[in-house]
Amino acid sequence: MKKITFAIFALIISATSLTSCDNEPIDSTVDLSNPENPSNPGGVGIGLFKVDFDGQTYVATTTQAIVNDDYIAITGLKASTGEIFQLTVPSNEVGTYTWDTTNTDETGFALAYVAASGGQAYISGPDDEGDFAGLDYVDTAILTISAINTVNKTISGTFQFTGGSFTESGDLQTKVFTNGVFTNISYEADTPAPTNNTFTAKLDGSNYVATNVFATQMSGRVSIVGRRGTIENISLSVPENATPGTYEVDMFGDYISTYVANNTGTGSFAPDSGSITITSHNTETNRIKGTFHFTASSFFSPQTHSITDGTFDVGY
Repeated sequence: MKKITFAIFALIISATSLTSCDNEPIDSTVDLSNPENPSNPGGVGIGLFKVDFDGQTYVATTTQAIVNDDYIAITGLKASTGEIFQLTVPSNEVGTYTWDTTNTDETGFALAYVAASGGQAYISGPDDEGDFAGLDYVDTAILTISAINTVNKTISGTFQFTGGSFTESGDLQTKVFTNGVFTNISYEADTPAPTNNTFTAKLDGSNYVATNVFATQMSGRVSIVGRRGTIENISLSVPENATPGTYEVDMFGDYISTYVANNTGTGSFAPDSGSITITSHNTETNRIKGTFHFTASSFFSPQTHSITDGTFDVGY
């Protein structure tokens, strides 16, 4: 069961590139000032993302959203702890979404919380099918998109969900997230990638051509993503102080790789074997270069995938 944690984290990272090395918003027009944001005391209430859980109120210090023809993705990050929320829905319209109204064989609806970069993930799911069916789990997921301002390019709404996470022994743990609010979050049509980034690979013997390549530094790690289309991606995660050398990949080790085919319950694949070779890493200019290969499988799908001839040369 533990493959769920990194697979969902990879989906979060692939959906949006939140931060550069200094945890600033990727879009400089994002206004984070709001009365409850500790980094902007006395603000005017713009760009608020907050939610209650574990007896406290979480307030994001960095926010970002994507609204395009295929999906909406809203992300809130608390820089001091690395905690991150990702909300996605396969629509670009105002409305209320639940598992009953959005869960299909082709695409889905994702509400997720990750305690820190690469850490324990709590994800929403239906309680009558999938990973949580038959377990002590009650679906409470509701995501309401209340306003999309196409002039100012902001999005607002509310959310709640119960997140489930499996321990290494296979036991289910849950967290209940309530009173979630996102107000006037600035959005773009997609996350722009620096033009000098490169990422190549072969997927099951065929060329994998990434349409968006980016890397982020967060909570002591550098995540490298080559995304094809809106969701499909190959992702790598290495320590921020990684030095040249060859390292074996694992689900929860220092060097991690994953392949996400889609955002359904059977679309994420974690590594069985493989390695990442770092050929150069300049921590002053924030640029990393190397090669990789790995095989990947899933607890929830009989498919396996082979990723070979991988290369990356990216800034973060």
